[in-house]
Amino acid sequence: MYSEAPLFLYTFLVCIGGGFIQSTTGFGFGIFVMVFFPLYLPVLQASGLSGLILIFLLSTLVWRYRKYIQWKQAVFPAIVYLIVSTTTIHMASSINLSGINFWLGIFLLLIAIYMAFMNQKIKVKANCGVAAVCASLSGIVDGLFSIGGPPMTVYFLALLGNEKLKYLGTIQFFFLITNLMNSFNRITSGILKPFTLLLVFPGIVGQFIGIRLGNKIVDRIDSRHFQIFVYVFLAASGILTCISSFF
Repeated sequence: MYSEAPLFLYTFLVCIGGGFIQSTTGFGFGIFVMVFFPLYLPVLQASGLSGLILIFLLSTLVWRYRKYIQWKQAVFPAIVYLIVSTTTIHMASSINLSGINFWLGIFLLLIAIYMAFMNQKIKVKANCGVAAVCASLSGIVDGLFSIGGPPMTVYFLALLGNEKLKYLGTIQFFFLITNLMNSFNRITSGILKPFTLLLVFPGIVGQFIGIRLGNKIVDRIDSRHFQIFVYVFLAASGILTCISSFF
């Protein structure tokens, strides 16, 4: 256990960065920590740890926006999402994932491109078909990497983008219930080990320190320039992750 002690510090520090980015840009905790967690944990364990830590942040946001949650609007995509993500989690736990770091790198690169160039340009209609497609794509990616946010962000922006508080409340509620279920699936599937579960505690502490730091300076920085930094960082991380998978 002594040799594993530094992992508590690594997790704590990484989650400070993730909480900082989440509080200053409104997204990105899972994306940021999944650059670093796989450096010292298997990818599936890393994604499970990210999802568990994020539950606590989502719980506070759901409570804050509870009056604005559109419960009925979240039910159908949540059902599709959970079916797909649950299937992905159970399949992933029984197949060879030796090359998955390469695909994680590709996905990080695609997220950077999407956020930088297409986030404001892609316009979709909020209907059952679009909900099913976005939820299915998110479910697959969440099952593997615990980074299922961008496709669902596209859908909920199309649905509630003109009502900011309803959008925030509904999407945080959606991610809370899906993260809870997926975390349960990862535990029952044996993906999350006892030691990995212990890393949740320094992760939560680090996350909230990062959020507090971010909240103090968020009004003092140019958000556009900071987001550009995040996009470049994600793209570079994706490229490095792809390269490292060959060694």
